Amino acid sequence: MIFNTAYKSWQNCSELRQRRSRYKSYTYGRQWDDIVIDSSTGKAVREGLIAERSGRKPITNNLIRQLVKTVVGKYRNMRDEKEVERSEYLSHLYSLNRLDELDCRLLEEFLISGCAIQRISRECRREGVIETFVDNVSPNDFFINSIKDPRGWDTELIGMLRDMSLPEVVMRYARGDRARAGEIRRIYGECFKNYSYETEFGTNDGGKSSEFFLSPTGRCRIVEVWTLESCEVLRCHDMKSGRYYECPVADEKLIAEENESRIKNAEPEIHTKWSVNTLWRCRIFAPNGVEIDNFLSPYRHGEHPFVVKLYPMIDGEVHSFVEDVIPQQRHINRLITLIDNIMSTSSKGALLFPVESKIDCIDWESYTRCWASCGGVIPYHSRPGIEPPHQVTSSGLDAGASKLLEIQLQMLQDVSGVNNSLYGGNMTGIVGAERYEKQVQNATVALTDILETFKDLLRVRDEKAEASV
Repeated sequence: MIFNTAYKSWQNCSELRQRRSRYKSYTYGRQWDDIVIDSSTGKAVREGLIAERSGRKPITNNLIRQLVKTVVGKYRNMRDEKEVERSEYLSHLYSLNRLDELDCRLLEEFLISGCAIQRISRECRREGVIETFVDNVSPNDFFINSIKDPRGWDTELIGMLRDMSLPEVVMRYARGDRARAGEIRRIYGECFKNYSYETEFGTNDGGKSSEFFLSPTGRCRIVEVWTLESCEVLRCHDMKSGRYYECPVADEKLIAEENESRIKNAEPEIHTKWSVNTLWRCRIFAPNGVEIDNFLSPYRHGEHPFVVKLYPMIDGEVHSFVEDVIPQQRHINRLITLIDNIMSTSSKGALLFPVESKIDCIDWESYTRCWASCGGVIPYHSRPGIEPPHQVTSSGLDAGASKLLEIQLQMLQDVSGVNNSLYGGNMTGIVGAERYEKQVQNATVALTDILETFKDLLRVRDEKAEASV
């Protein structure tokens, strides 16, 4: 049941993964790969292919990548300018996990997809010492129930897909039990033997679901699912020691026996009250749905190990920084391609040579060489009423495309909030240092919201890391 619910949650995140893939393609220069309908054939093809069929070479002027790098660079500068006092534990955590660099890569992901996800775990990775480790989680491997709270306080199911070697699976989940280790090997042996890409883990829906079940060759797929559950507990107040604590309902008989003993000895009793508590439980599944492990949250904070920030989470929707500037980037690419096409197809120094003026003893190839050579002499018969040879050039009228390109470039800066001041432009002798600093501050205002949202994630991360020990 939990496995099926996790799979459904992963499927519900498919639109977010598809949009992230498109935004990532635009960020890294693959900007002509959108699928559109070819009006001549009615088939779905890449946009770049349609441009090529029309005789235009698709040109990409990748401004989105520069925008992302500028924002990440601005974050680095802001972080370095403001020294943050950290506890001894957090200083060790940042050094152990190289968090200053890891967080910059997380910010890049946040700008591209609107998703920032990290996993905090207590485990042994080196030298046999248990430490707190922080890892970035790709939105491609992540799933969560439908949430609307920007803080994520309405999360009830959360998890991720993990790939590891079979020895690592055994090491992590056998718990030192040889029988459990043998059972895990048997489970994955059956997965590899009885299931193939075309059947159980296959492409019944065109391959869209296979990523949930399949892992790279030689790796084992682990589905890690955390669920918020409720359980009955007894809230106990020991009147003898003054201690307040909780215990499972199954301990009610033991408490009753203890109270009988205390009554005989005229000692204060243990008062109990039935209640319901919530707790986080982790289940580890193989890709065929078999449960490998099951345990309550081992962390002191008692929660799942993930910290998640989805931007901006209005009515549960996610919209990234890159998403806002894609329309301008597309228009810029089209205009540059149009201008390049106009320039390449316009006339450039064509020679009009009247046939009647040609000298018989000279062939056309010789005329071409003479015309192309520097200081060349072109002999011809001058005859009344016939114009002499002359060259034709064309400036290639772009019908205002250049002006439109300037407008789109300005709109890209206006929409993104990343203008010339952040790039280090507009630095002239006319502009004083104080005024220029004011321009930079004003330019940063548009980015304040997304950067502060990201910083809030880091604050929550640090608090959770400290509370996990």
